[in-house]
Amino acid sequence: MLSNKLTIGVLCVVVCSLFLSGCNHSTAHESTAAKLAPAPVQLSADGVDAAEPVTAVAPDGAFYVAWVNHEAKNADVMLGRFDQRGKLLGAPVRVNPQAGNATAWRGDQPSLVVAGKSSVYVVWTARVESDGKKGTDLYLSVSDDLGKTFGAPVKINDDQTPAAHGMHSLAVNDHNGRIYVSWLDERNVHAPQPSTKADGHHMESNRELFIAYSTDGGRTFSRNQKVAGEACPCCKTALAVAHDGTVYIGWRHVLPGNFRHIAITSSQDGGATFSKPVIVSDDKWMLQGCPVSGPSLALGEDGVLKVLWYAAGEGNTPGLYSSESKDKAKTFSPRELVAQESVRGTPALAGNIAIWEMTGGAAAETKFRPVGSHGPAASVGTNAELPAAVLNRAGLFVAYISKEKEKRSVWLVKADQR
Repeated sequence: MLSNKLTIGVLCVVVCSLFLSGCNHSTAHESTAAKLAPAPVQLSADGVDAAEPVTAVAPDGAFYVAWVNHEAKNADVMLGRFDQRGKLLGAPVRVNPQAGNATAWRGDQPSLVVAGKSSVYVVWTARVESDGKKGTDLYLSVSDDLGKTFGAPVKINDDQTPAAHGMHSLAVNDHNGRIYVSWLDERNVHAPQPSTKADGHHMESNRELFIAYSTDGGRTFSRNQKVAGEACPCCKTALAVAHDGTVYIGWRHVLPGNFRHIAITSSQDGGATFSKPVIVSDDKWMLQGCPVSGPSLALGEDGVLKVLWYAAGEGNTPGLYSSESKDKAKTFSPRELVAQESVRGTPALAGNIAIWEMTGGAAAETKFRPVGSHGPAASVGTNAELPAAVLNRAGLFVAYISKEKEKRSVWLVKADQR
């Protein structure tokens, strides 16, 4: 345990609310604060190829990390529960009841939300095949005992012919328990273009944005509703529900000329109808393919909607940007640069803290900083990919992927000193 003097010394290293992080197990940044940070903990089992971490915090400060174990063409969604200081409570559990029938990839992680005193919600995808056609179905699994056990999964998409359903997001209204799931859907895309890669980006047909909701705790879902078309096919969607019940959906929209910008729509009637989409920022990013990077949304106690995204538009240095709306997504403030660097994957928001993977160096590096801060970003460490994070009273906890040869593993670190 650190002495009081040493603790004070560490706190002097970090400036105000910008927390200097701990680092990766094998490639630590050689700084005093990093050395004193708690050591990262491996969550996935040794010898298992594990990836796609996501996080969610409970009202009492405890939090959860879900990830996916991969083996050949089979995959399992795993969930671990942690106390507010980051101690694992019990062994991780498998969410999907049938072993191996889940699927995920780096752009389409599971979705995870904690609501009420004991309810944990996980949305995940499973491969389906019928009459020679292949696709993915969306499922919701619900636990009412703090993630110790899960009930039978409930299918969310209501079409019967196999098609792609993914890039999903999840939100729960704490006041009435209504569950919202949004996703990108290919049911109406005729002769969809197979997924390929060009210049590091995915190339395939644009999809449509859909939503469904449940008013009975996830036992049944409403009719699937199309919200928008021309959605960038490999960029994750985002959902948020305000205290007053306003529902927000964010996604990357494809405008004429292949400009790919972040769009937001809102609902004031519980998801029955949605407003005309609003483009958050004219980034002038014309791209012949999908960057596999969607927006992240966060709501303040004052109801202000915050948006975080990556863009590399015409005449602009690639960077991470933020904006906010104070009028229920009718208008947005001019974008503000959070980090001037290339970003891989969808960036995360934990409260007012932006977390992202920086690319372009010798190894992937996860970094973070408060939105609006003008100081240098802090580093979780190198060999730390595609992060997810939670912020509670004890600090900032970051889950990430570390890669050794052909195997990936999921790690958790407390990334700040307070």
